[in-house]
Amino acid sequence: MKISKKEKKKWYKDIIKKGKVKEISSKFRDIFSEMVDIPDYIISNSSKITMVDNKNILIEGYKNVVDYYLHYIKIKGNNVEIVIDGKNLDIKEITDDDLVITGTIYSVNLKE
Repeated sequence: MKISKKEKKKWYKDIIKKGKVKEISSKFRDIFSEMVDIPDYIISNSSKITMVDNKNILIEGYKNVVDYYLHYIKIKGNNVEIVIDGKNLDIKEITDDDLVITGTIYSVNLKE
């Protein structure tokens, strides 16, 4: 039995509309990260933010620092924009993938 090109396109469009492709890729990502013991945020290309008290914050998986002031730091993450408000903020350590910010942190806001 042959399927026409028109029917194939309809079938593909139906799958995409129902979100099955995203669901399947998400499940695959979860299974793969468990198999190779890699954290989810690395495989999903997202940013991980770890804050200790209101004095230190570690951001893993960022692209660049957009704004840098003593009271305000704006960072472009892999899939989000991170805005940190505080007092005496300083970037203590920076690598290609991670950065550590110290100071008195008042708030951390995320914007997609």
